[in-house]
Amino acid sequence: MLQRHTGMNRLSTDVFNSPLPHSRSLPQPVPPQTEPRPVRSAPLTRRYEIAYLDPRGQFETCTRLAPAIAEFEEAFSAFARGTVIATTEGPVAIEDLVPGMAALTGEGRAERITWIGSMTLFPPHALPGMPRSTLTRITADAFGIGRPMPDLVLGPRARILVRDARCRFATGVEAAYAPARSFTDGVSIIEVTPVAPITVYHIVLERQGSIRAAGLEIESFHPGARMDDGFDPQVAQVFLSLFPHLRSTADFGTPAHPRMSAAEVEAALEA
Repeated sequence: MLQRHTGMNRLSTDVFNSPLPHSRSLPQPVPPQTEPRPVRSAPLTRRYEIAYLDPRGQFETCTRLAPAIAEFEEAFSAFARGTVIATTEGPVAIEDLVPGMAALTGEGRAERITWIGSMTLFPPHALPGMPRSTLTRITADAFGIGRPMPDLVLGPRARILVRDARCRFATGVEAAYAPARSFTDGVSIIEVTPVAPITVYHIVLERQGSIRAAGLEIESFHPGARMDDGFDPQVAQVFLSLFPHLRSTADFGTPAHPRMSAAEVEAALEA
């Protein structure tokens, strides 16, 4: 189903040697010029907060310092603080969720939350060297009546479940996850730069699915295929340490839906 909004077609969403001394009677040779060694800057790190269920089903928490790179930050940056999540116990703000609760999914299931991760985004230039991060604000009814309701603020790595026949051009099926920021139009869906520190979150479900938030369906965290596709083994090991409840990336299970890139979303919008 096509939707027209603000003049645009939209996809619907359901781190010297010193010279030797010489005699004064002999000319002094010019010491060889050497290239200065490059200064290695320490890699940027970020503090990641983690809550998870241990093998006994007990709720545990820990803090990790790990690289501040996109592959790591993606696991912590889908929902802004204050987002209301649909659970079997009713609507719950994401900062009040705990592992063990059950989230309602867009696939019609109730899935146990096994892991919740969070990190803090800072305003531009607050931390030297830290790349700029933005949020995506989706205003009420941007995707249709009550989708979302009220306004929904998503983190920089959030993906929305799109249900539209035009998804077939990219994925072969009519439902796919698309980056929320790829829908930015400056009117009903806008890019927001934090003016104060803000906490963002992500969630791992026992079986991957689409978390219901304010009338939209947002992908629960899954690393996709990148961990098995040329990812440095040492970095992959550090990444896995952020998920103490898992033994390998295979434990994330099968993705609920394929993903579309921002370019594929743009092509579909123009179709």
